[in-house]
Amino acid sequence: MTGAKIIAVKLSAAHEGDAELIVDIRYSNGGITQVPLDRYASEALMTACTADTADDLIGHGWEKVRHALQVSYSRY
Repeated sequence: MTGAKIIAVKLSAAHEGDAELIVDIRYSNGGITQVPLDRYASEALMTACTADTADDLIGHGWEKVRHALQVSYSRY
């Protein structure tokens, strides 16, 4: 899936009132998907992208989202 990029980021309420980021990703074939990120994955993605705001994530590749999900999962 080369060329998959973050095209939008939204803040959403998750289970038990926690906040999460919803990241929209556009693939090279034009398909778009939404990926919810919990607090840990959101922090990992912000760090990986050296982002100060959610808008700074736009344009970064799917690989950084995948890595952030792995970081969140591996915390257990």
